[in-house]
Amino acid sequence: MNRQWIASMAVFTALISFSSFSANDKGKNEVFSVDRIVSDDVSLNFTNDNDIQPNISNFTVVNYVLMSNEKGDRRAVVTLENQSSGSRIFQHDQIMALIGDGKRISPRFYKQKFKAGESISMTLSFGNHLNPILQIYTRK
Repeated sequence: MNRQWIASMAVFTALISFSSFSANDKGKNEVFSVDRIVSDDVSLNFTNDNDIQPNISNFTVVNYVLMSNEKGDRRAVVTLENQSSGSRIFQHDQIMALIGDGKRISPRFYKQKFKAGESISMTLSFGNHLNPILQIYTRK
């Protein structure tokens, strides 16, 4: 019986080690790393046959930092400026990302109030995509 108890403890220890190893691997996949920082407008000319555009707004993109993880989740820290003389509410459909296969995507739901002329940085989630984000833009 002593040998059986030792064997059971060995299996139990191995299972704990495996589950800890799996949890650590999972955590590594969820860590975001910076892909690149963009401060100037990037000019890309993918076709846009369906004329997919963000909604018109008074916001301009000042800069953005693109991030991703090993699972393919895409995020961006975006600094927007309200160029209106009054307060405005930014909504997620007023900005878009162009990804590596030429598709345009909007971020997940986001809403932020801006004062006149105010600049605010925010982290936007663009979901899971095989291709990286190449550009973030708004439309006036």
